[in-house]
Amino acid sequence: MQLTTAMARFADVADLIKIRSQSDEALKDLCEDYQLARETLTNLKKMKPRRSKEISEYKSLILELEDEIIRTLLGVEDKLEN
Repeated sequence: MQLTTAMARFADVADLIKIRSQSDEALKDLCEDYQLARETLTNLKKMKPRRSKEISEYKSLILELEDEIIRTLLGVEDKLEN
């Protein structure tokens, strides 16, 4: 299940993520992107020689995705940009 990584990260709202992702494709896509980014970061950390630039980029991406997931759950994803 692509949602498990986001649900583990946001354990307090895991049930909300599960319920909302059934009808909210944007949230489901964000959770899938989040899982892929976390998996990629894990793999990058294992590589030799160390790929510091890519690791840094994925850490930033993960933080951005976490922020987007929370904003989507709160229903403010577009309101802040307009």
